[in-house]
Amino acid sequence: MFALNIEDNWPPVGAEGVWCERIGEHFKIKNTPFFIPNLAFNDVFSAELDSVNKHVFEFEVIERSGHSVIWLMNNDKVDLTVFRKRLVELGCSYEGFPQFSLGSIDVPPSTKYEQLDELIEIYESMGVAFAFPVWMQDEDN
Repeated sequence: MFALNIEDNWPPVGAEGVWCERIGEHFKIKNTPFFIPNLAFNDVFSAELDSVNKHVFEFEVIERSGHSVIWLMNNDKVDLTVFRKRLVELGCSYEGFPQFSLGSIDVPPSTKYEQLDELIEIYESMGVAFAFPVWMQDEDN
């Protein structure tokens, strides 16, 4: 569990649970976070767990996986069925948090960013908002 800093009522939760694998003294994140900035799928990080509730309050990325993270907010309730299908075709994965109209997208380093950019532009024009808390775009993609 990661403790989150709430400012102006955001994020809407005080902590976020993510899957992690223990790698010696470190951890490897095994899913894509919704609210934890600067951490992507398969990144290795160090953290000290709080002695009271075992939450992570601070962490340091030790090794970047090359994955990027895109967050989306769909307050206009745009149908994302085709969007999610196209993401999978591009090699990405999508996790939804419908209670808050949010999505979190894992973008592997092999993704063709030009095609992903085109897809995002289409859905931005429909009212979906995007943020890029971890962006590892390689110029070759």
